[in-house]
Amino acid sequence: MSLSLLGLGVALGGAACWAGLDATRKALVRDVPPAAAAMWLSLGQTPFFALALLFEAELSAGYWLPGLSALGLQVIANLLFMKAVQISPLSATIPFLSFTPVFTSLLAIPALGELPSGWQWGGIGLVVVGALALHARGDAPLWRRLETGSALMVGVSACWAFTANLDKLALEHASEPVHALVQTAGVGLALLGWLLVRRASIAVPRRARWPLAASIAFGAGALALQLWAIQLLFVGIVETIKRAVGMTSSVLVGRVAFDEPLGVGKLVAVAIMIAGTIAVVLG
Repeated sequence: MSLSLLGLGVALGGAACWAGLDATRKALVRDVPPAAAAMWLSLGQTPFFALALLFEAELSAGYWLPGLSALGLQVIANLLFMKAVQISPLSATIPFLSFTPVFTSLLAIPALGELPSGWQWGGIGLVVVGALALHARGDAPLWRRLETGSALMVGVSACWAFTANLDKLALEHASEPVHALVQTAGVGLALLGWLLVRRASIAVPRRARWPLAASIAFGAGALALQLWAIQLLFVGIVETIKRAVGMTSSVLVGRVAFDEPLGVGKLVAVAIMIAGTIAVVLG
């Protein structure tokens, strides 16, 4: 599949929203427990997609298997993500999402029949190498450098690789607003029920309300644009663009907003990811 300018623009717009969401979620979980933050973030998006049903609402029976499978994996991924960024630095966790485009592309071959070109595989590989280089510390082998948050984020990568493919399958049987509403409302209600059973707090402190509002806005935009993008491009390509933009942003936002260190090594790693993204686009 060749890359259309429309598809590329939509994918880049979605990637920018995901990058903003990564940063605001990091601020949000400073004051709100991960599960409660994920619950409010999901439920907060539902009015946007409910309103969109007025313009496009299509659904057939073939939707439910991929749609509900994606929903279950999203619940797990949201919990793991929130916990990861709560306990580890943003620049040490987000890079491990680089595995998502690799997992997604591999799964898309049997699931969707989508096979990237040689150049695109090379670009995906460069994005992974650059992302892992962001996590390098000294001469210790990679497995000695892993933080708990980093390991959790690998699990998030696997979950999101499956959901990206399931999203595309689900959209063959439902319109974007329907699928987005099922996912956000389903994740939010599942987490709400789990929190109520555990009698956990769902309160949002006053100082966390702006990060929550920003997360909801970024989240709605990110999901809407991603669902559009995967109908125009291979899912693995969308994930590669998304992760390259997100990881580059995590380094800059981590430095400016969270006072995380920034050195030459990280800048080189970002350059490698940019080169990988260019290879994907031109491939």
